[in-house]
Amino acid sequence: MAQGKRGQALENAVNYTNKIYRNKKWALVDKVPTPWTVHYDKRTKRVIRAFPKEKGTVDFIGISNGRSIAFDAKSTKERTRFPLNNIKQHQVDYLLQHSEQGGISFFIVHFEKHQETYFLRIDQLIHWWELQKEGGRRSIPHKWFKLNCDLIRAERGVPLNYLAYCNVDFKAKKGSG
Repeated sequence: MAQGKRGQALENAVNYTNKIYRNKKWALVDKVPTPWTVHYDKRTKRVIRAFPKEKGTVDFIGISNGRSIAFDAKSTKERTRFPLNNIKQHQVDYLLQHSEQGGISFFIVHFEKHQETYFLRIDQLIHWWELQKEGGRRSIPHKWFKLNCDLIRAERGVPLNYLAYCNVDFKAKKGSG
């Protein structure tokens, strides 16, 4: 599977979830577009090369009840671990800075083989990220996710109800949507 298509099902689920959140007025979260540099063949006007202009921030940014939310969605086909090379340094840096400013920063991690999706807070990731930098593990065990992270479930009419783990009070808006 091409790298651009990896995790497409997860991204579609997150986009659909965000649409429901918007309709229920619980949150406004959008996919952040990646700016691209495109080179065309002058004669045929066909694209011959395209690549991202710069490192982006993260996949999704938004707000819920006055709290800023920023996160990235990651998917793995690995059964027993989540490889840390799925995450880029600029994503970690952005989410840390966002968190330091009072924002809610996290990763949504989906294990395809288990059909399980977890809420991984940035502070949980940092332990593993630093360990990796010091020559330790280059992955997070699936077992660790099961013991330490919240399993994101379909609930309240939302396929991936990640807001339930963001510590934002959207219960007051039950009647909306």
